Amino acid sequence: MLTRLKIALYTLLSGVNVALVGQLKLNEIMVLLSAPFVFDRRDLKAYPMFRKVIGALTALFICQVITDLFIVKTSSENFMRGWAAIVMSILSFLFLFKTLKDDRIIFFFLCMTLIKNIIWTDENADTDMSYFKFKMVPILSYGVYILSFLLYRNGHWKAVLALLLAYSLLCFARDSRSTGMVFFLGAIIIYCFNSGMYLTRDRLLVFGIAGLLVFQFAYVSYVNAVLNHELGGEHASEQLERLDNPYNPLELLMTGRGETFAALAAISDAPWFGHGSWAKDDNLKYYRILLLYQNEEMNEQLATSTDHLIPSHSILLGAWVNCGLGGFIAVLLVFIFLLKMGFYLVARASDTALYPVLVLMTIGVIWTFLFSPIQQLRFNVPAIGAILLRAYYECLPVPDETVPEEDTHEITGIIAPEAEI
Repeated sequence: MLTRLKIALYTLLSGVNVALVGQLKLNEIMVLLSAPFVFDRRDLKAYPMFRKVIGALTALFICQVITDLFIVKTSSENFMRGWAAIVMSILSFLFLFKTLKDDRIIFFFLCMTLIKNIIWTDENADTDMSYFKFKMVPILSYGVYILSFLLYRNGHWKAVLALLLAYSLLCFARDSRSTGMVFFLGAIIIYCFNSGMYLTRDRLLVFGIAGLLVFQFAYVSYVNAVLNHELGGEHASEQLERLDNPYNPLELLMTGRGETFAALAAISDAPWFGHGSWAKDDNLKYYRILLLYQNEEMNEQLATSTDHLIPSHSILLGAWVNCGLGGFIAVLLVFIFLLKMGFYLVARASDTALYPVLVLMTIGVIWTFLFSPIQQLRFNVPAIGAILLRAYYECLPVPDETVPEEDTHEITGIIAPEAEI
């Protein structure tokens, strides 16, 4: 009962802002106060992957401190905000790992997050399309998580496929392409690991090529529908009309994630130690690069009326922008550790009720680290990481003392040359 109460408070209070060290969430205050009672040094030895993730995040914090204090000499207001974000990421990950103890508790967490998403509305939801993307998608996605859990637990994996495919099509139609792609790929993976398909690496290569061809055909159909105003919204059609070749998906990715190229320019200017916490784009150099890739003209008066941070929209590149190569390596390690656990679960946990959620979260980790702002390291990654970590150690086989050590070693590959799914 106490565990459920803590989860309810953690989720529901995450929508309340507190003006402290910039802006903290009220649930982060709760996490901060509970940290001395939650931390157990024995966990670092009992759960090696937990130790590695905490160690990598701690390395990120050290790199940020070095950059802010000794290299860039960031203002105290900015470096306190930057440091607080990393500390809260570590403490939130610790709190959730200790709290999300089994599938039932994780299911309750998903339900409470759904309720939180219903109560609190994203401030970006100001138009019809952005309302769906920033308000409805968080609600519907967690609703799909919950329904997938219940259906899969009762053996209805084909119903899970239908649900994921239907939701992905809805997202494509409503201009939420990244979410649609995550759930579409999730459906394919769940099908592969539940259909009894015999898959070798050669067949995987063939399926991969076929998948790329199908994707390109589907993408061309999507572009035609959007340009004919049969699908998507105004934002999607305007974005495609700006492209020289809208049928090239890489061009769409470049204009949709122009922050990535702006971040690369910022990294080239300060590759070793970065620009510091909350680094401002004072002369709008990187903002201009962003607009260049988005094929937009800059409104000088509007652009100079507010302060602009150096754009990145990528956890990996954002860490490099903020604290240099060391920060990038630290975050890259977190990314690798989460993917290692996620891939292991995708290949080994298909008999657990949580499997659809684990598949979707693993795909989500890839997109989040590549194309989501670094703030997600504080807000979303701790929950995803804690769930993957808990499921990973539940799925690992119990070592048999009679079996040689090399036979019980962790398996890191997804598919062996002649593996059976």
